[in-house]
Amino acid sequence: MNSLRAVGLAVILTSSAAMAAIDPGLLNLVAPDAKVLSGLQVDQAIVSPFGQYILNRMQPNDPGFLTFMATTGFDPRHDLREMLAATSANNSALVVGRGTFQVAQIIAAATAKGGTITLYNTVSIITGPDQGSKGAVAFLDGSTVAIGDLASVKGAIDRRGASTAGVDPALAQSANTASTTNQAWFATTTPLSDFLNGKLTNPNLNNLSQNNLFQSILQASGGVNLATGGVVITGDATTASTQNAQSLVDVLKFLVSMVPVDNQQIKSLADAATFSANGVVAHLTLSLTEQQAEQLFTSVPKQAATARRH
Repeated sequence: MNSLRAVGLAVILTSSAAMAAIDPGLLNLVAPDAKVLSGLQVDQAIVSPFGQYILNRMQPNDPGFLTFMATTGFDPRHDLREMLAATSANNSALVVGRGTFQVAQIIAAATAKGGTITLYNTVSIITGPDQGSKGAVAFLDGSTVAIGDLASVKGAIDRRGASTAGVDPALAQSANTASTTNQAWFATTTPLSDFLNGKLTNPNLNNLSQNNLFQSILQASGGVNLATGGVVITGDATTASTQNAQSLVDVLKFLVSMVPVDNQQIKSLADAATFSANGVVAHLTLSLTEQQAEQLFTSVPKQAATARRH
């Protein structure tokens, strides 16, 4: 269902995060077995120079986008405030968000496109018309949305009255720390080798993620700060020992040194990266100027398209 897909796509693609702690109400909706959390906040990110750059590259006069906004009453550029995504141990995913939603109008638009509306614990769940469709969208109220597979969305509805978060306290603490020091952020308590296993399309990178050094990474977090003068990307990897942390830093420095000098764009990005070890934690900082960030934003889709053609 195009309208249903548009809701999910719009809220994900137009999101970015601000330096603010996680909305505790959203965190309470997350499944207790969540292993990865990531946060996004639109309303503050769009005022940054890079956020404005992304908005200016959008096509607000696209007929499909205009029709979507007219039929749903939802403009993701103004009506979406915060998103929280969670991945569970079984790889099920849930995205919950805060914003301003015209629930009745959105449900009517989804129904007109063939969507199915199912009432669950007084909440209307929207599912697509395609047989076997597993995606679902539910508006818990006029300011809260849940997107994911049907079971995950139902779980969020069941937890809407929770007064505390059920997720692992260590994960919640790591996520809150990342969210207060970055704008877009992530946190995971899953060993990095387990998290990346089979998820990298490049077989060499996938094999690299399974070596002993990466298996020593017990948890990780990081984020993006859309600063006034550019973009700062940071990451922390907690390893099993101080020796492993230093070894990881040494490996990353070596990989950066192997970047070909004839590709000036990639070379400049590599030169902007710094690595350090603090106890059992390996730290990465990548500071980009506004121009570098904009060039990276435009070049990645082109490189991906070229790779697909080959």
